[in-house]
Amino acid sequence: MTRWLVGMDLRATSAGALRYAAWLHEHGGPSVELQAVHVVEQLDQHYAVKLGLHSRGHLMSLTREATRVALRQAGVEGCFQEVDAVPGGAADEVLDAQLTDRGATGLIVGRQGPLREGFPPRLGRVARHLLRHAAGPVVVVPPDLESARLVGPIVLATDLGPSSAAAARFAGERAREWGRPLLVVHVLPPSDVGLTFLPREAQEGARSTRYHTAREQARRYIDEQGWDGVEVELELPAGAAIDELLAIARRGAPLVVCGARRLSWVARQLRASHATSLSSHAPVPVAVVPPDPTPEDSIP
Repeated sequence: MTRWLVGMDLRATSAGALRYAAWLHEHGGPSVELQAVHVVEQLDQHYAVKLGLHSRGHLMSLTREATRVALRQAGVEGCFQEVDAVPGGAADEVLDAQLTDRGATGLIVGRQGPLREGFPPRLGRVARHLLRHAAGPVVVVPPDLESARLVGPIVLATDLGPSSAAAARFAGERAREWGRPLLVVHVLPPSDVGLTFLPREAQEGARSTRYHTAREQARRYIDEQGWDGVEVELELPAGAAIDELLAIARRGAPLVVCGARRLSWVARQLRASHATSLSSHAPVPVAVVPPDPTPEDSIP
């Protein structure tokens, strides 16, 4: 069974996540299971009880019913095997715990910023925190997702290194379950980096050597993944990583998969991770998969 958890917030920004859940219900394989969870944060509980509006138990019941109504109005209630309202502190912390406790394959959440002109892309507080700390895969969906874009291969963005091993497994499993090809994308540095001092012929030769070396490395990487039964394609564009990946995402994909880099607080202030940038701007769902734990992770 492949269980997907869908984080709800009852706002219009959940529309894309619900549309994607309906797509998964139809195309995600015979054993897919969808569960909707709405977190009632501690501050909301406090105000409801303090103002005498509802008891905590009644508030959960009302929220659960409001979630069902939202699913019914979106025409997707029948896609979900379970609908729940959960009390807790911060929504991202509760959803992360639910992802683990329910043994879900991944957590689907809506992105706050649409792609329309005049709306700057933004993840929103919950999605942003989940990408930094979640223990399992998080799928970020744009609120204005168009189902027509969910075509073509699953895209795996990889640096071909061990840090993306978990993302590679996740992408291969989804390709096999959904009966989709898998497009492996490894972005090379811009073609002129480090070569401008060379004569033109030497530049072309260096670019060709770099490309063929990367292609051989990528082919070895693909052979090592054990993607038996999956049709695998390879692209090695050269340029800025985010620009190249977004260009591929705009062609359409049911899912773009990338690994998470656990940046320190200082590093986050200096630069955004590729996963964060891609999730903020892509017109299709992006799955961010945390790296496999290392022995150092178990040290208290």
